[in-house]
Amino acid sequence: MIAASGAAVLGSVTGCLGQNTSQGTESKEPEPPWTTEALADYIDGDETITIYTSTGSSDEWYDVIEVINDEFGTSLEPNVFASYGSKVTQRFIQERQADNDKADVLSSPSGIDERMTITAKEEGKEAALDIGKKFFEWDLDKNFWFNDVLEDVQQYPFYATAYNGGPGLAMPINEEIFEERGLDVPRTYNDLFDDQYEGLKTTISSSYIAADMVGWIIKHHAEERGVSELEWAKQLSDHLEFVGASSHTAAAREVRDGNAPMSLYNWPTVLGPFAGDDSPLRAVFPEDVKSDMNGSPVAINKNAPNPWVARFFLSAYLEESVQRRLVTDVVRQIPCRLDLDYSAQDPGAFTQKRLNTAFEPVSFWDTWQTAQVGQEAKDKGVFDL
Repeated sequence: MIAASGAAVLGSVTGCLGQNTSQGTESKEPEPPWTTEALADYIDGDETITIYTSTGSSDEWYDVIEVINDEFGTSLEPNVFASYGSKVTQRFIQERQADNDKADVLSSPSGIDERMTITAKEEGKEAALDIGKKFFEWDLDKNFWFNDVLEDVQQYPFYATAYNGGPGLAMPINEEIFEERGLDVPRTYNDLFDDQYEGLKTTISSSYIAADMVGWIIKHHAEERGVSELEWAKQLSDHLEFVGASSHTAAAREVRDGNAPMSLYNWPTVLGPFAGDDSPLRAVFPEDVKSDMNGSPVAINKNAPNPWVARFFLSAYLEESVQRRLVTDVVRQIPCRLDLDYSAQDPGAFTQKRLNTAFEPVSFWDTWQTAQVGQEAKDKGVFDL
């Protein structure tokens, strides 16, 4: 899609860091590295910030803005477009082609991400960075204060991870059904080849299957089983009974409500609202599970209509006070900062598990490996329902 509809953009986009658009602001532009306090003083504080997000839900972003306003005395008004990553990408690029940019902040346009990682593999990182420079504000890892508190894999010139730290995927099961049927709780996806799971109804989102997620499942476990990746995927598909759900949210609901014993995978952020103390839904984090540490990034649009408001937003998001309140006051999201102890926030059992489960961080540049495996499986019809 990027290659087709974004060709003109990739070849002709121009722009700069942007000018202060706050009315009546006469203070001198803050010098980098930018602090949240300096950025808060520079903006009016009652502007609208437009967020494009692939989370598929807007609620959490309104929560985040409410927390930031409360912590820093601002009155930002959020305008959120939430959808699948491909739809976010398409809308963003079409607006760029029309010279009508509306997004201030993006999280995350997956089509651009994939184009960058594949280009890095085929042509080198410099060619990939040239793509990012056309779309995103640059040097976030140098222009902000937070490069001292984020892990290296959490920050790039074009992205900074702001939320949803921890393992990148989970295997949702209905604990009550498993107990009733005497099924063992699997620890890895290779455990599912045991005879006890044969024909087990397993939901998958029929509207969107994340290539990088299923790609990690296939690649990692095929290597352990000693078979080819496509062979492994087909064997699992034949062994289980895949059934479609309209979305990842619907798939989680099906498991919680007892209409299916298990989902193949889901994002922990989606499962959070369904995994309360009274819920039978249990999130199994497989052994050696990886996490794309930039799977939940925030980028600033290079042509953001409100660039200084966007910079303030990103800076405030990563402040300790806001990160702590992600645990208590924001749906679906958990903090990304690994340098903080969140025990004082008394996280619930599911959040506690996410915060403390071991995982292997994956850099932005490594995601192409699993995404290509997952895409091939999709193209070969492994997940046709």
